[in-house]
Amino acid sequence: MALDPNQAFTDYKYTPCSVQFWVAGVASVEFRSLRAAVIYARDNGALTESVEITVHLPREDIAYGTEKVRELVKQLSAANR
Repeated sequence: MALDPNQAFTDYKYTPCSVQFWVAGVASVEFRSLRAAVIYARDNGALTESVEITVHLPREDIAYGTEKVRELVKQLSAANR
């Protein structure tokens, strides 16, 4: 399924999310929104490191792998120009 970054930012505006970099010894970090999680990922190396953002929904979680996270980072950067 294709990712629509703008829709994802709208849908998960107030949804708990976590960021996990796939580096030994680095714990996941919790956030109150997808936007905050993406900003953290961007500022901590998401464009060069393997990373996953998980959106925590009541019935299931949605996980965005490295490539989807990079799409979200690029959209966020473009929106802030």
